Amino acid sequence: MLKKKTILLLLAVLLVLPAGCGSKSSGNTAAPAPSMPPSGPSYDRAGPEYGEQGPYAPPSKDSSAGGAAQQRIIQNAERSYDVEDMDKALAELQTALRAAGGIVADSHQSGRKGEFRSASLTLRVPAASFDSFLDEVEKVGKFTSGRKYIHDVTMQYIDLEARIRNLERQEERLLDVLDRADTVEDILRVEQELSRIRGQLESFTAEFRYLRDRVEYSTVHIYLRETATASPVITGSGLKGVWQRGMSGLINSVNSMLTGVGNFIVLGFRLLPYLVLIFVLLLPVVLIFRRRGGGPRAPQA
Repeated sequence: MLKKKTILLLLAVLLVLPAGCGSKSSGNTAAPAPSMPPSGPSYDRAGPEYGEQGPYAPPSKDSSAGGAAQQRIIQNAERSYDVEDMDKALAELQTALRAAGGIVADSHQSGRKGEFRSASLTLRVPAASFDSFLDEVEKVGKFTSGRKYIHDVTMQYIDLEARIRNLERQEERLLDVLDRADTVEDILRVEQELSRIRGQLESFTAEFRYLRDRVEYSTVHIYLRETATASPVITGSGLKGVWQRGMSGLINSVNSMLTGVGNFIVLGFRLLPYLVLIFVLLLPVVLIFRRRGGGPRAPQA
């Protein structure tokens, strides 16, 4: 009987403990963690290829306890460039990205070779190489626009670490209580509480992984536009592919004209029932008007 009371007492203490831990750590909570997007490119999911070093490792005790906490920031940038040669610019970007240890998370190109093309790329680079990579990117073409934005998530990072450590300690204590339980009722109560703690632990762990990936790997969006005005000197690149572009323009014009003629004919067929109806309604009115007028009168002398 005494053993059962001891188990129930330990379980009651564990039920009260999460509320105390939550209120203690809520004072350090900054802005809410960014929610995971419902869909999108694979770079939004943390993994080994995006800085996640294998399975989740518990936060270090030195990262948030004792002394000043290490600053955690998320760095992002957007850059737009005019380039004279799209293929050359993409090759230079790939070389700079490989040197920085980054990856291409998403890319999109429009236009055919021989025409002026455009490209949009989303790149992930290690935070330590963020500034140096942007310096290398400046060499690919003529800068047109861009911005860099930084988000400090230090307090949010520390708060998640503390919550995860507290939940791990609670899980260990519950497992110890479960080993001491000797009745079905006690076992079910402990397992129910253990399931709740593990659910919270998995949620906070996933959130922490996502946040850590954003801190360790910066996101750079690059937009390229191929144009002859990207070069500061006269190169004659505007005449590149002029025959192909001229024929393409001619074909597009003829196709547009034929499309317009076809649309006009289709419109005529659509309006035909209404025209017939209007003719049927107006014909009696015209005949009556002519009968009453008696035709045109001869001019008087």
